[in-house]
Amino acid sequence: MNKHLGRRQFLTRGLTLGGLALAAPAALSACVSGESSGAADGFGIASQRLAWIKNTQFAGSYIADKKGYYRDAGFSGADLVSGGPTAPPIESDVLSRTFAGVSQVPIVGSAVAKGAPLKIVGAVYSRYAGCIMSMAGKPINRPEDLYGRTIGCASSSEPVWRNFMAALKLDSSRINTVPVQGDPIGMTAGEIDGYLGFINSQVVDLRHKGFDINTMLLADVGFPLVGQTYITTQENIDKNRDKLKAFLHAEIRGWREVLDNPKLATDLTVNEYGKDLHLNPAATYDCCLAGNELIRDDKPAQQILAISDETAAANIKAVAAGGLNLSVDELFELGPIREVYEENPDLALT
Repeated sequence: MNKHLGRRQFLTRGLTLGGLALAAPAALSACVSGESSGAADGFGIASQRLAWIKNTQFAGSYIADKKGYYRDAGFSGADLVSGGPTAPPIESDVLSRTFAGVSQVPIVGSAVAKGAPLKIVGAVYSRYAGCIMSMAGKPINRPEDLYGRTIGCASSSEPVWRNFMAALKLDSSRINTVPVQGDPIGMTAGEIDGYLGFINSQVVDLRHKGFDINTMLLADVGFPLVGQTYITTQENIDKNRDKLKAFLHAEIRGWREVLDNPKLATDLTVNEYGKDLHLNPAATYDCCLAGNELIRDDKPAQQILAISDETAAANIKAVAAGGLNLSVDELFELGPIREVYEENPDLALT
């Protein structure tokens, strides 16, 4: 498939990714991703498709909304569209009804390789949050410990799992992978030996329930992906660059505040944006702290969301092992975020 298909042409043809069909909705929203609403509202609504339910993983966007950072940047407001196990694929939503979205490198790479006109324009986490969870009494500490074990993997994480095994040259025939729909609780009963989860969510939840959980962060054992990547269409980059930069500017401000005030991030998650989820406040606070550790790269004057050329190249190498033969320029567009920092150097962490 031609990698340069237009957005509407791509949607018309559809795409299968991880067992899910990315096809056009029956009727596109009147305000699609490549269009803004007019001069009266500046850039219009900052619409964003979240990768999962409204937990603390997206607290930077909550703060940007609550504190008016989107409005400061020229938007009339924000629309944070929740994800979850029954939601359409993120890539489909970004191509049809939202300006931006949050996804992961292998998932976006799979869509781009099949023709989706999408680009990664930033990343919240300097290290991907994915990890192999296991019980402390039977820990998985090294990739080789996976051999002979049964590992649970949700369908949404399957592209990441395949890429991880390929990148580390693991023999997948020696690892029993079973589908598990988003809940690692079976691991605590011995039904599976490990679970591909997230260090800033499921791990914290199980520990708060009293389980002694061991973790192996994929990014620490040879799979150096960034995490929680922001994506948008090539059309937006080409025609709505100022709008994209305004969106990134607001997000940076929100995430800076999450680092400075995790209590506020937790309160907004529990009591407002994720209120219907009935989240545990203490666990949510610890999830926020775990996420903050993934944001920081321990370098001076860190630029949140920015991705270096070296990091982008390392990500391309990692997904290439899984069969995604893309160049940095095909998957990433790093110009807008760099321009934001050039124009606003005070946004860098001090």
